[in-house]
Amino acid sequence: MPDADAIPVARTSFAAEQSRRRRQARLWGLLCLALAAGIGAALSTIAGPLLLILAAAGLRLLAWLGLAPGAMRHALHGLEGWTAGHLRALDRGFDLLAAAQRPGDLPMALAAMLDGAGLLLPGMLAAMLLWAGLARFYRRSAAASAAADLRARPPRRQDAEEHQLGNILAELALAAGQPVPRLLMVDAPEPNAGAFGASHREAVVIATRGLLERLDRRQTQGVVAHLLAATGQGDLRLAAAVEAVLGTVGAMVLVFDLPFRRGAWTTLRDLLLALAGGLPAAEADRLRAGLAASASASSMDAMNRVLGIADRWPPLGALLVAPLIPWVLLTLAQKLLVALWMLFVFGWPLGLLWRTRRYRADAGAVELLRDPEALAAALRRIDAAGLPPGGGLQELGLFHAPQQGHGPGFRERASLAFPLTPPIRRRLARLAALGAEGGQARTLGQELRGLAALRGWKAALVIGLTALLVPLTVVLAIMVGMLMLGAALFSLMGGAALASLVLRL
Repeated sequence: MPDADAIPVARTSFAAEQSRRRRQARLWGLLCLALAAGIGAALSTIAGPLLLILAAAGLRLLAWLGLAPGAMRHALHGLEGWTAGHLRALDRGFDLLAAAQRPGDLPMALAAMLDGAGLLLPGMLAAMLLWAGLARFYRRSAAASAAADLRARPPRRQDAEEHQLGNILAELALAAGQPVPRLLMVDAPEPNAGAFGASHREAVVIATRGLLERLDRRQTQGVVAHLLAATGQGDLRLAAAVEAVLGTVGAMVLVFDLPFRRGAWTTLRDLLLALAGGLPAAEADRLRAGLAASASASSMDAMNRVLGIADRWPPLGALLVAPLIPWVLLTLAQKLLVALWMLFVFGWPLGLLWRTRRYRADAGAVELLRDPEALAAALRRIDAAGLPPGGGLQELGLFHAPQQGHGPGFRERASLAFPLTPPIRRRLARLAALGAEGGQARTLGQELRGLAALRGWKAALVIGLTALLVPLTVVLAIMVGMLMLGAALFSLMGGAALASLVLRL
């Protein structure tokens, strides 16, 4: 009997489903890439000038030490001239923006400011190198980090069920034309499994005891087929790239916490060790947590404690805190920018990208098994189950990640409000379209006729909600955009003031 809550869908083939999800993933991936580049440029308003100051100080130090002083001075003059030219362009842009009286004056001001945007290049180049280094480290440490978070162990040879799971994994990997992933087990009653590692060639599958106890062989094959499809389509590398983007954002605002938070220095040390290849893979989660803490609102507590010195020890405290005020204002602008970007801008396309990858892996599992009901039955069995301890931190690699978990999770650390895993009922609906039982699969014509038949109070309710939500969404988007633009412009002005220090060193 069909489920009353099932979502009606049109019949399709696994090839058509995979092609559709591939196109969607490409679209959302390009959008995420553009948004990541945008926040990188915004954060470079401070990082770029700071790097210029460090470069100028380094050149002066080398000249003072007598290491090719002529060449060092020549390079320093070139750096100062390049910086001065872009600062003049920015000043001209700000003057034109202040003098603008009609919308037609804005393009000239923006063009002048774009001429001065070269000050962002050092910061953007550093961000790209930082992202590449973090992505490499996260790929290398993915399996060990997941095993540590989930407290995984090798399978017991004398355990018949764990031995059978290893056989299923080997059989399906051979059928998929992939190397057989290493198998680890977790002593947790929650049924779940995940794939982790640098790539499909070095993948590790981690499964819980609950998976073996709650699912039969056919259902277990559906879960394993999904994980192999995910590794084969490149989800492991993509997961490392996504975490590297979030880590890069945290690293670029980490510098603002150094005067206020002792833990920021520990995170900086871990970051440098990770980039140099000296941080153990099992300690990757500590680096992730430290970088996430820098991008979170809670990092402002340490700054508030330092500023509280002015109230506790007047007037000496006020004299000690006064030099930090410009740095505090820049910190507020940058962290406001990051918070708004994560909450309203980057989270939803990232969630849609990862949901699309899950749908595509489901279709890949159907292609591998030619049995959509195997995966659908597994999803029904784990529908009400939660995450195993530590599973929230490894959400990107798990077969299914419900909203509730144990302890802090990946989405909480990254301030993501949009879920990364589709609801099981929607995955079941797509599997019904691929031939699974228990779904209301309908043709596209039937779908359109059903929408056209919507009348009465239901139609009025839909129209009313749409008329209410659309203006509210537009107003919210405008407000968030203005806040982000204001924070970016303030950061740009602060960055220009920092860059001007290069000319005065």
